[in-house]
Amino acid sequence: MIGCLSVQAGAPILSCDKAPLLSDFEKQLPDHVLGTEADAPPHITSQFPRFYGGEPFNRTHTTLVCFVLALDASGKTEAAEISYPAGVRLTAKERAALMSTTWSPALSHGHPVPSLTSISLTSSIR
Repeated sequence: MIGCLSVQAGAPILSCDKAPLLSDFEKQLPDHVLGTEADAPPHITSQFPRFYGGEPFNRTHTTLVCFVLALDASGKTEAAEISYPAGVRLTAKERAALMSTTWSPALSHGHPVPSLTSISLTSSIR
């Protein structure tokens, strides 16, 4: 399990390209490559979970939520956390939904490698 380290609060971010917890995951999982830096980044191969009832947006009071995922070399999700906004944790139901999402593995030099990726969800309801 990945520990969720504290993130400095600041101005709201507009994109998850530099998700705050991504660097924490990199430190804790040095054998994982950033998906964006792989020769072939991981791609979702199942439907991304739908969070009904406005979750996690109801808890975050924002229209953007960033998730960081650690994937093993087969593309299976090993760990998932909410990276933005800081201090918001996944519920058990949200974590289970993210952990069941399937991905193609990241490829480096033609070989599957463990990777880190970030996903953003936006809500137009506010």
